[in-house]
Amino acid sequence: MTDKDKIRWFFNIILLIIVTGCSNHEEIQVEKTEKWSFVVFSDLQTGYGIYAQLTENISKISPVPNAAFCCGDLMLRGANEAEWVAFKNCTEPITDTMPLYVARGNHEGNNELSDEILKKHLYFPMERFYYSLRKNHCFFIILDTQEKDEDRAILGKQRNWLFSQLDSADADTSVLHIFLFMHQPLYPQGNHKGNNLYNAEELHSCLLNHDKIRAVFSGHDHLFNKFVKDQMVYITTGGGGGDLNHGYGGDYHHFTKVSFYSDHFRINIKTIGIFNEVIEDFDL
Repeated sequence: MTDKDKIRWFFNIILLIIVTGCSNHEEIQVEKTEKWSFVVFSDLQTGYGIYAQLTENISKISPVPNAAFCCGDLMLRGANEAEWVAFKNCTEPITDTMPLYVARGNHEGNNELSDEILKKHLYFPMERFYYSLRKNHCFFIILDTQEKDEDRAILGKQRNWLFSQLDSADADTSVLHIFLFMHQPLYPQGNHKGNNLYNAEELHSCLLNHDKIRAVFSGHDHLFNKFVKDQMVYITTGGGGGDLNHGYGGDYHHFTKVSFYSDHFRINIKTIGIFNEVIEDFDL
């Protein structure tokens, strides 16, 4: 472990002690008409003191969210067993009460060893790291911006699969909303601003053809940002514990809660910080 890593670990242990002693452990309150929710977070990168408090806050939400989605960067070094142990221990408040779905981040790596360990720890039932699922009236698509030899893009088989999934969801009358999750944003708005996905414009044009898409979630930049392009909503929620990007706004640790109501077409988004404080609060 380098001196920088030791300092990082020490800082996070101290921060966990401070936050645990000061934070509000009451349940997060919800509106009476709220029917269900899911949460999104990203970019822990060994900030496990902060992350542990965020997972504790998530566990206090009542009713319990139906799912949690992580947009990657669970660690700093891919295939590092010690970091996997820390991640899994800190994630227990989530995994004890709801399913967790993960999009692979660049820090997870994409070589043969890191692929094998990622599958082992996250129980991926297939060779690829992109997949889809249904919950209630929503369709969720998890993408892999780290495909080997296709990094920072959605290309080849994955691109064809994505387009097919979107067409199928459009044709399914029981699907009201589509959400996408990936690690690297199409259009980064923090430290990586300007380093768009290589085929961002192609993907963006495709997404505009699907009216059921409500938001595209990503991490990679360590901040919260809502970026709207041609009425398509791109949300970066990279405040899961890693060192924050400053100077771009939204530089606070958080997770994002997405809520649904008796009116099936109302969708609310809140960001919730380490003290259970609601920071952003808006309807899509």
